[in-house]
Amino acid sequence: MHIVYDHQVFSLQDAGGASRYHFELLRHMKDLPEIHADLIVGLDRSRYCFKELVQNNVRILSRRSSLKPGFVRYALNEAITNAVAPFRGTADIYHPTLYRACPLIRARRVVVTHHDCVQERFPHLFSNVRRIIDAKRKLFARADAIICISNSARNDLLKFYSVDPAKACVIYHGHDPLPRDAAMGDRVRREVQRPYVLYVGSRAPYKNFSALLQAFGAAGAADAFDLVVAGGGALTRAERELASSLQLEEHLHAFPAASDALMAEAYANATLFVYPSLYEGFGLPPLEAMSAGCPVLLSACSSLPEICGDGAFYFDPGAPDSLARMLKDLLTDAGARGRMACRGAKVPLRYGWKECVRRTHGIYEACLRGSSLTAAAA
Repeated sequence: MHIVYDHQVFSLQDAGGASRYHFELLRHMKDLPEIHADLIVGLDRSRYCFKELVQNNVRILSRRSSLKPGFVRYALNEAITNAVAPFRGTADIYHPTLYRACPLIRARRVVVTHHDCVQERFPHLFSNVRRIIDAKRKLFARADAIICISNSARNDLLKFYSVDPAKACVIYHGHDPLPRDAAMGDRVRREVQRPYVLYVGSRAPYKNFSALLQAFGAAGAADAFDLVVAGGGALTRAERELASSLQLEEHLHAFPAASDALMAEAYANATLFVYPSLYEGFGLPPLEAMSAGCPVLLSACSSLPEICGDGAFYFDPGAPDSLARMLKDLLTDAGARGRMACRGAKVPLRYGWKECVRRTHGIYEACLRGSSLTAAAA
């Protein structure tokens, strides 16, 4: 079986849930003897090491570059892909890594992963929402199978698009504990000398980071705790100004480009991990926190209760004071945090990349045979 993965998600982000998902698919797929895979990335500076994937049945076109993720890198990699793809022949499966199909990649079947409907749910937060939705509509119409990463994501897919439910199946992401590193732990403790609440990842508007800042201030948490931001780039001027207006600037610490090892230590040393996002298709950071023994507080919305179940605390994102109240209660109740950390540690065990890949491989085979996708994803 010849599979082609393209550059799209790797051109638009150096790290993140969607890029980790496609990296892990290929990392585990390469061990299946019947698989021959091409990953056409082009220029990249991804946090994920593509070189470790190369072997006899896996070809990767990738060159390290200092070019930042975004439109320019995407356009260059699209040109590289379309120059190379015709010489790779016709694949059995083309699995785009985002919501467009590269026009010169030829394949017998197309399998798409549907991550979320954040643009559809929050169109006012995106300047290019119409273009994204049009691209999704075209790709979903062409796809032979659509893998949804949660039941929540599948429900939204069927709500916003005219898709045959029979070709939309649910396969959860996997999870591996992040690698620990004593030197990174020393760095975190050196730079953050008080107990802290942790936030991880992108701070796009729907991730609701500003609500966390405001709740942290309203709860009086800064009397005894700092707030640490790991990943997601440098704090913006607006974020710093909001922190200053709340008199939190001295208690806000950022690790803008955090490695997996630093993330692991940040989770392991945190008093509480808070994920205030208004929408997630799956949500890997809560599982990362749980596997590091950190209690988790989440928005009670989208896929988060489905994925994390009874292993997390929840607040109501629709109630203005819910997050501040939960923060105030939890930061003074070590017993509740400890009990939740014990429950939460069991949740990541439900999700494995090998199982995710086994089911995904089953979808590829079912597409080629023309058989039931529901049975293949089971």
